[in-house]
Amino acid sequence: MAEREQARLAFVGCGGFATASILPCIHQIPEIDLVAVCDVVQARADKAARNFGARKAYTDSDLMLDREELDGVFCIGPAPQQYELAPHVLRRGLPVYVEKPSANTSAEAGEMAELADANGVFGQCGFMKRFSVAYRVAKEILAKDTFGPLRLLTIRFGQGAYPRIWGIDSYHRAFLIGQCVHLMDLARHFGGHVSEVSALFNEGGTDRCAYLANVKFAGGAIGQLNLNCYTSEQAFRDIQERCELYGTNQSVFVDNMRNVRYLPPEDLTTAVPGGGPFPVSLEPSWSNTIEGRAMYGYLHEVRHFALRCIGKVEGGPDLWDSFEALRLGEAIYTSAHEGKPVSIPARA
Repeated sequence: MAEREQARLAFVGCGGFATASILPCIHQIPEIDLVAVCDVVQARADKAARNFGARKAYTDSDLMLDREELDGVFCIGPAPQQYELAPHVLRRGLPVYVEKPSANTSAEAGEMAELADANGVFGQCGFMKRFSVAYRVAKEILAKDTFGPLRLLTIRFGQGAYPRIWGIDSYHRAFLIGQCVHLMDLARHFGGHVSEVSALFNEGGTDRCAYLANVKFAGGAIGQLNLNCYTSEQAFRDIQERCELYGTNQSVFVDNMRNVRYLPPEDLTTAVPGGGPFPVSLEPSWSNTIEGRAMYGYLHEVRHFALRCIGKVEGGPDLWDSFEALRLGEAIYTSAHEGKPVSIPARA
């Protein structure tokens, strides 16, 4: 692995998501040297190179990989496209970044993770919620010795109608794979391996549905995931998300990836006799939310990939995490639609 101050990186895929959420982070990360960008549409590649400072633009990813000396590659597109293109990067012994999920199925995601292992490299998956300010604060609180083991986790995620995407056979399966995979990873991030799932399904019109899943974590905690398309009219504008984390005598609540409310075990002050503990809150001001890519995790995940490519950090959500999140989603789907609990064995 390279040991330098800047990671020489390239992009394969300059579509809407890459140019709206990932490439704009580049200018804020001094550890990145953007060597090249690639897209099958020449105009898109040229525009991305102009807008984000890449020295070269390509339409052939293999040609780019042949010619450029790189430390890592972002491969960003629909999951089936990532499943097709990212292996070309991994087989060359280069780290790859893919968006969530890495593929449409856990089987395909597992193939990609095994390929990375076989070539001695890592792949990072874009579970940006792990890098958001609010969830990083929550993770730090849970890591305190005083918090003790996690006892209960609940996640509520709601939006509007979800479309059928990526050739997936139904919109409700697409909802679990394309969107709720974020929540599957978040549950695992806080609770560890999910060993058992028991889920229900409800459908309420075109592209509208809900899953309610009770889960058991291997570490002993229990949880519930409320995942629905009923919450709002606009699918991606009015998303509502709440995560609740309970220890034995304290708790943490995160609302909409922005606000954190922590109820500690100790009294905050002696000024109110018998007042008990006071909640500690993180509530960003409007000016903080202007830097949305930092607050919601995109900036930090991109920087993490760059730093890992030059050996400055370790860990982070990888291709095996994508496999596990998809496996959990598939277990929820099977349980809900076949009316039975589903066990998920731990990966050897």
